[in-house]
Amino acid sequence: MEYPVISEKDGIKIKPENMIVDKLYYCIYEDKVYIFYKDEENLTNCYEVDDPLVVKEIINNPNNLEDIMLKHSKE
Repeated sequence: MEYPVISEKDGIKIKPENMIVDKLYYCIYEDKVYIFYKDEENLTNCYEVDDPLVVKEIINNPNNLEDIMLKHSKE
């Protein structure tokens, strides 16, 4: 299945039909990380991460996205 979030020069393209409920997806656009997920009501949610340290951590460890977000949510 095609990754549902794509960063392009014109912006971010989202294909919610390719998203799994409650799974986090991310992309990098203009030095920020955008995190998306689809909830049980089929609503697509988006969060912007602009803290440079957190962005760098996500870029360096994308497989640990959920752990990184959890760690920084407690700070």
